[in-house]
Order: sequence, then C-alpha cells, then structure tokens
Amino acid sequence: MQYIFIIAVIFLVIAVLFFITNKRTISFDKDWVNLVKNKKVYADKNFVFQKDGELIIDGKKKLNFIKAISNNSAVYSHGDYINKFMLVFSGYPSIKVTFMEGYISENGKLYYTYAYKKSYYDKLHLWMQKNGVFESKEVWVAKKNINWKTFPAPMSNDINWEKRAPIGDLI
Repeated sequence: MQYIFIIAVIFLVIAVLFFITNKRTISFDKDWVNLVKNKKVYADKNFVFQKDGELIIDGKKKLNFIKAISNNSAVYSHGDYINKFMLVFSGYPSIKVTFMEGYISENGKLYYTYAYKKSYYDKLHLWMQKNGVFESKEVWVAKKNINWKTFPAPMSNDINWEKRAPIGDLI
C-alpha cells in the first residue's frame, strides 16, 4: 500500500513540475486580426484595417500590428516625429521615434489609447534631465552632444489601457 502512495506522490510531483515549467504562450493575434480585418471606421479620420491587421489612417499613415493582448485589444507601432509627441520637443521637428498605441474593439466600436503609464513618463523625465535642460515647464533644450538613439521609446507594456478614447463604429 505504501508503494502505491509513493508512486502517486511521484506522479503528482512530476505533473506539477510539468505544468510549472511548461510555459505555453497563448496568442490572441488570430482573434484580433479576424475581428478587424477589412473593417473601417469613418470618423474625423478614416481608419482602415487591412486583411493582415495592419491599420491605415487617412490613406497615408500606416500603423504596424505588433500583437494582440486579448481577443479584442491589440498593440500597434508607428514612427512619427518627436515634436508631435510632446510640446517640449517642438524644437526638434526632424527627430523620428517609434511609438506604441493600443486599439480596443468593444460592442462594435473602436477605441484607442492616448497615454502611457506613469512609469514610462518617469523614465522619459529622467532621460530628459540627463540629456537636456528644462528652461521652463514647456521649454526643454537638448544638450549639444545628445544621442537621440537613447531616447526611451515607449514599449507595448508602457501603454495605459485605462486612458482610452472612442474613435467610432467599426463597420
């Protein structure tokens, strides 16, 4: 009888170890792409999703599909000029950075995220202090030898999913 108990415990330990070490990643990418492919939103700007999930805004700005974080929300990236990001960068119109945005589809409506988490803004503020001088709250001047490649571009985990705004009906 003790042998059966010992064998059962060994199998239980092996099963637990298997589930702990077997880190299977669940992907929602197909669900998201199927939800939005070939759909559009007509609002102040036209949003058109391609069959692969890529997003075209007003026929010119392309956002790259990065990953879905659930079956109804996804992360996109796009390159844009830093002066469009924050007013304090208005003096640097030729610097381009990659930004991340979140898009959410709920009840046939499309939303986008418009902010990052506080931890990202803290990281950005530290970078700005190290690489320039704040002349006022709205005026920041970069050091002459600044390396813009060290700019802390936001990552997908920096997106604040709570700060979202409606775009329009997804048709």
